[in-house]
Amino acid sequence: MKIIVTLVLVIVLASCTTMLEKDFQNPPVQYKPMPFWHINGELTTKGIRQQMKDAKEAGFSGVSLLPLAEKSPTKPGTTPKFLSEEYFDRYQDLLDVAEELGMEIILYDDNDFPSGMAGGKMEELYPEHTMKRLDKIEYLVKGHEIIVDTISCIKIMAAVAMNTETQQRVEISKHVKDNILVWVVPEGEWKIQLFPLVKDSFHKKYLCMDFMDTTAVRHMINETYEKYAERFESYFGNTIKVTFFDDVGFWRHPRNWTAGFNKKFKEINGFDPRPFYPALWENIGPETEAIRNAFFKTRAELLAEGFPKLVAQWNEKHGLKSTGHPPGNYDPTPIDMNADIFKYYRYTQIPLTDAIISYQFGQNGHKLISSAADYYDRPVVSTEIYGAYKEATFDSLMMYRSVMDLFARGANMVIPHGMWYNPEQVYISPLVSPYSDKIAPALPAYSNFVGRSCMLLQGGKRVSEIGVMYPFEELAGHFVFDNPDGIRQGFYVSKETDYQLISGILSNDIRRDFTFVHPEFLLNEKYLVEDGKIILNNAENYQEYKVMFLTGCKTISYKTLEKLKAFYESGGTIISTTQLPFKSSEMGHDQLVIDLVGDIFEVNPLQVDTTQIISSRNQNGGLAVHIPIPGKENIQKVLGERMTADVSFSPNPDLKTDFGKFNYIHKIKDGKHIYFFTNSSDKEIDIDVVVRGKHKLRNWNPHTGEITRLESSFKSDSHLNYTRCNLKLGAVSSVFFVEE
Repeated sequence: MKIIVTLVLVIVLASCTTMLEKDFQNPPVQYKPMPFWHINGELTTKGIRQQMKDAKEAGFSGVSLLPLAEKSPTKPGTTPKFLSEEYFDRYQDLLDVAEELGMEIILYDDNDFPSGMAGGKMEELYPEHTMKRLDKIEYLVKGHEIIVDTISCIKIMAAVAMNTETQQRVEISKHVKDNILVWVVPEGEWKIQLFPLVKDSFHKKYLCMDFMDTTAVRHMINETYEKYAERFESYFGNTIKVTFFDDVGFWRHPRNWTAGFNKKFKEINGFDPRPFYPALWENIGPETEAIRNAFFKTRAELLAEGFPKLVAQWNEKHGLKSTGHPPGNYDPTPIDMNADIFKYYRYTQIPLTDAIISYQFGQNGHKLISSAADYYDRPVVSTEIYGAYKEATFDSLMMYRSVMDLFARGANMVIPHGMWYNPEQVYISPLVSPYSDKIAPALPAYSNFVGRSCMLLQGGKRVSEIGVMYPFEELAGHFVFDNPDGIRQGFYVSKETDYQLISGILSNDIRRDFTFVHPEFLLNEKYLVEDGKIILNNAENYQEYKVMFLTGCKTISYKTLEKLKAFYESGGTIISTTQLPFKSSEMGHDQLVIDLVGDIFEVNPLQVDTTQIISSRNQNGGLAVHIPIPGKENIQKVLGERMTADVSFSPNPDLKTDFGKFNYIHKIKDGKHIYFFTNSSDKEIDIDVVVRGKHKLRNWNPHTGEITRLESSFKSDSHLNYTRCNLKLGAVSSVFFVEE
């Protein structure tokens, strides 16, 4: 009986392998790119049919029809008008042609970005649910005066008076009624600070909704998503499988606020926020960092539980999957862009990284999105790619450079930006379309390349043995509104913040894969500490971290440090970089942070030599190292002493330039080891690759679909087996090594 079962299993596996190889040569349509299709003009039945046929011939598996609001008389929007019956008639044409051609449609949820305008319906029908912001009004008064101040606003969120001599703060909100402050000023000089919630203007044609107001979100869903469901639900799950939301967050509106903020704050943190509102603009003493954490964690919860959650739930109810992104999802700080990128994607079925602006822009932050997907065990990570690249420097090679870099960082679904209905008038370059003379000849091969790559990369377990702490508490504790240095949104961080520097060193210099770990999520039971490892205990994307980077920060949760201490005491390795923490993100626990750092690193973080590497060990083999000036050499030295690499290179390539990268990703899928090596540089690479384990590997070329033999040699060292193969990669090329 055992022989029969084994034989059947071998036959099934052989059959699967054969099918996988055939699919690799001719990738299934669902893995190919699905570009945005900006409708800058009048949609016609004839135009839809012709352009979709041309898109199909270019290799695209479908399109995301993106209606546009009018930019100017010379930059028309979409006709027929968005959400009109005539518009839905043309959308029916789109679906009919898609069915005929075997294509799919991504349902884009608004006209123009960001989502949340509902084509002007939010402003027209629900003006009380449009976007709001928090302002600050400040002035000086003297004792024994009676203040009578009428504030024009929706609501005064807080009113605070501070004695300018003693720095005593008094919360005076109880003296506000119907937005009128009446207060008898005590002795001394006082600074009055009022924090009104006001209706915000908007930077696009229509007012946008309040993303943190669940009532507003439900109105938006009823005015957009439900309108499609009423007419086209029979296409859901077949022709339409995915919906797309765009730039839902705080771009150009960093002080985005909502009326229910104080109530939510008290629910989460257990105390009244009103006395502490000045901390959003200035230092208010030793508790400043902890208070800012309480504020910005609250805002992150409100945003995550608002638009992304309710839209994802609507999709799940209708058999669809939601994808989309906030602004700045790769930027150094999320605080004034998306609140918290990990929490943001709590419900979204397909997290998305928005790889736009220019080649390599935000590259060291792109793994934030795939790391969030790793935590939530989401098998698909999409990327909106190429938008706002300069047309003059965009060519077929650039298409490959960018997408290969994203694949190596965890993306496995591609939404190019994009096609234009009138290709002679592109409002946002580049034109990624069969009507681009420059790149049209390259599109069929590119689409097959994307299809082959996504087919192999979607799902499975990503092998990552290094965790990198995402310093949310440091980012929140440092942040102030209207920062005095005028630094652009997404970039106002402390000088100690180095997590993206570490990201670049690991990915591009040392070439060791890693996963970002959110400090608050580390406290979840999903992360287990066991025998010198932190285990991400997922059903599919299970990961074991042998090394944890405590990236540069002054502020951290003492609870997170307690779990890191347990990891260290079980034999784990902690590498701290730039700055050891000494402030707690919880009020009143700074000394506990200092003590825990002392327990782990055997040093007072306030008295560290800023030039010398320090280290400590324990009897269980744990190692804690602090590197005040992190770089490739000193990080590589510590890693080399503590763990053999899952994938290593001999020699480790030196590209001599930052233009283009050599990267890899290792996945285990259906029991097979899959290694993907990408070279987006102009340098040819000829090296040996050494992978842990004894594997029979073959060379799968995603550019051609060709599968060839791969000569391998094996060796053993300290009870471990290794496989060595030669890797040759031309400029701007990639290859899979796939286990037989």
